[in-house]
Amino acid sequence: MIKEFKKYFIQQHGQSDCGPACLASIIKYHGGEHSLDELRRITGTTQTGTKLLGLFQGAKDLGFEVEGLEAENIENLKELDEPAILHVVLENRMQHYVIFYGFQGDKLMMSDPGRGVELWSKEKLAGVWQSKTLLKLTPNAGFAKENAKSRRYENLLSWVKEDLNILLAALFLGIIIAIFSLATAIFSQKLIDVILPTKEIDKLIIGLVLFGCILLIKMGLSYVRSTFLITQSKDFNNRMISSFFESLLRIPKPFFDSKKTGDMVARMNDTRRIQTSISNLIGNLLIEFLVIIISLIGVFVYSWQVGIVVSIFIPIYALILWRLNKPIVNAQKDVMSAYALNEGNYIDVITGISEVKSTGTINLFHRTTTFLYKTFQEQVFKLGKIQVKFGLLTELAGILLIIAVISIASFLVLQGNLLLGSLVALLSLSGSIGPSLTRIALFNIQFQEAKVAFNRMEEFTGIKTEEVEGTKLNADSIETLAFDKVSFHYPGSLNLLKQINLQIKKSKIVTLLGESGAGKSTILQIMQRFYTPSEGEVKINTQSIQDLNLSEYRKNIGVVPQDIKIFNNYLLFNIALTDDPKKLEEVLPWCKANGFDQFFNKFPQGYMTLLGEEGSNISGGQKQLVGLARALYRNPEVLLIDEGTSAMDRNTEQFILNLLDKLKSEKAIMIVSHRMKVASFSDYIYILEKGKITAEGSPKDLLGKDNFYSRAITELNQGVDLNS
Repeated sequence: MIKEFKKYFIQQHGQSDCGPACLASIIKYHGGEHSLDELRRITGTTQTGTKLLGLFQGAKDLGFEVEGLEAENIENLKELDEPAILHVVLENRMQHYVIFYGFQGDKLMMSDPGRGVELWSKEKLAGVWQSKTLLKLTPNAGFAKENAKSRRYENLLSWVKEDLNILLAALFLGIIIAIFSLATAIFSQKLIDVILPTKEIDKLIIGLVLFGCILLIKMGLSYVRSTFLITQSKDFNNRMISSFFESLLRIPKPFFDSKKTGDMVARMNDTRRIQTSISNLIGNLLIEFLVIIISLIGVFVYSWQVGIVVSIFIPIYALILWRLNKPIVNAQKDVMSAYALNEGNYIDVITGISEVKSTGTINLFHRTTTFLYKTFQEQVFKLGKIQVKFGLLTELAGILLIIAVISIASFLVLQGNLLLGSLVALLSLSGSIGPSLTRIALFNIQFQEAKVAFNRMEEFTGIKTEEVEGTKLNADSIETLAFDKVSFHYPGSLNLLKQINLQIKKSKIVTLLGESGAGKSTILQIMQRFYTPSEGEVKINTQSIQDLNLSEYRKNIGVVPQDIKIFNNYLLFNIALTDDPKKLEEVLPWCKANGFDQFFNKFPQGYMTLLGEEGSNISGGQKQLVGLARALYRNPEVLLIDEGTSAMDRNTEQFILNLLDKLKSEKAIMIVSHRMKVASFSDYIYILEKGKITAEGSPKDLLGKDNFYSRAITELNQGVDLNS
């Protein structure tokens, strides 16, 4: 019974993954499959774990009917007809989730994502299941039964397919090289048993010439084969990285909000392991098998007794491989996870070096980085110990094989049943079998490493990409962008936005005011289709934005975010974001026509100023100017600005406001701002408080009422600078 449920078991990767791992196991139980990375995102899992609400919401999104229940006692579990997730507390302190599958006699069939599928007594469950809360999950019509693994290997096969000719050529050359390798054994035997006893110089010279020619041909074929394999390596890596990165870029933005850059970089670096494994599988592994088969046949030809002894050692190598396979796989996973954490921390610290220095926390970050690197090296050391043990056992088996061959062959020579040259040939043939078996066994380490790397990479690329297809806009231009009773929550959280109604349209500048954390930036994210409302809809003119072609829609939306991304490139590129020379030439006259050149001409090298990584060579206000120019240069129908003037001086800010006033007849403009000057300049204001629109109207209308805007203006007039 336990064995049946073990095939659905998904082990948690880290301490915080128990909730997603339970959900993944139940999905697998019902015939579906989702990666833990995707489930972490869907359930809102953080480093501290997953809330029960997050599991509830995530399961509903995945096509389950979810019931949150509270049992009176353990006997109530007998009423369940589907697996359920139970919230338990381990060691009286650790929040954890386990799966209840059913009863087996007086025992309960439980799946603990940290331990495996086990039979628990009622007393054991009662000791940890203090809350008596559970989630019952039943798949509905929206549940997708799909096999992600088959799609994974379809991707891999498509990458390899283009290299099939070159790999088959390398395999063919390898077979010829393997056959030529037997020439040494045959020549040695003929030399000792035939040529030397006859003392015929002519035969010796002819034999040496032929043997030399074979070795030279073998060397030439090896060179050609190696050239084929490094060519395949380059092409395969290029295709795989291109495919992986394209898939990564098409994943919905919320995925990136919860992922460290270092983790993604580490997984991209894992591709070399996959390629090496592919090359060895087709180019080397099959040849090693061929060498073993041909050599073993040769051994039996010379002596069936020695052949039997050599055959006995083959399952010994297989046993060594089988015993150490699982420890190697687990160790590889630990090494790659530790490497990703170390890489992510390293990138975080280097990109945040200004904060590290300015806050005097160099020692703190040095200790943290050193600790993570030591942890990574500990995992490398553990894997190394297993590999050393593996190498020791295979080498020991090889030594015993050679000793056994020498012993039996020598005994046969002494008995007169074997010629001396045949003994030398047997040693040569057996000597090639041992190393080939060792290389096949060692290939398992490499293969498992590549398999882990591929699965880690596919956890990203297997995530559902953004829905790009959709209908075109019915109108030539966008007149309005409106929220119609929109509510929204992040995974694992209660509603942040509640029944929001607002509208931006051409000819009016709309400002969204509110305290930090009220959801203003989230509204802009929803407008960009980075997030989907949990209720209500967003409309362009009369069409829901969810129905529109995504690429076409976003081309019409210009955005100036709070944190302007500056690429380590020239100012010209950062405005146009293109390498098309014609479009780059259009930037200068456009900037002059719109007044930006008065600022950009003051940069050290003008438009050819190298801005540095994250704009390290320019000020915060200059970054915002670049961001505004970038958004406007695309000539969008809708312009969304999130605190786009907060770092500017008064004169620059006034220039931007005047420019927006000039452009509002052509564009629908919304500004998120805390600055009362910006709000007062706008035509219409929405005030967002605690996730709701609490007031709206023109600045003049709002001043006559009690609201966030009027109170702020009053305090400002009393001498309190709210913009500081």
